[in-house]
Formats: sequence, C-alpha cells, structure tokens
Amino acid sequence: MTLDRNAVNKLLALNDKQLALVIKKLTSEAGIDPALIQITPSNIQALRAALSMATDEDLARASEQLTKLQKDGGRHG
Repeated sequence: MTLDRNAVNKLLALNDKQLALVIKKLTSEAGIDPALIQITPSNIQALRAALSMATDEDLARASEQLTKLQKDGGRHG
C-alpha cells in the first residue's frame, strides 16, 4: 500500500471499526502479529489525528517503512 494524501483521506473516511480492520490487515501483511495491535477508541482517535496532521514527507517515510516491513516479513534490522 502506498500512503499518499489520497490514501489517507480514504482511511479517514472509514468508520472506526473499518479503520481498525484495515490497520489489522496492514500489520498482518507486514508480518506483524495482529494480536499485538490493541486498538481502542482513544488510540484510534489519536491515529486519526496523526494521519490528519501528517505531511507529505511523513507519508512518504511511512510508505517506505511499510514497504520494507512487507519485504522483510516484519523482521526488524
């Protein structure tokens, strides 16, 4: 998934349950155990705030990191 402004706007348009499902799916695809991701009403709102304030540079960096995680199967290093 490429994180750009259009993708962020689509994510922000989702309801909390849909956004949580997308997050779980992305983490799973990146090789991270989705059970380790605890999504609560307060942190979903924090995520929305962070996405809303993210610059294009932030999104490019996050997209690169996500791509690297997907290629590495979630391994760090």
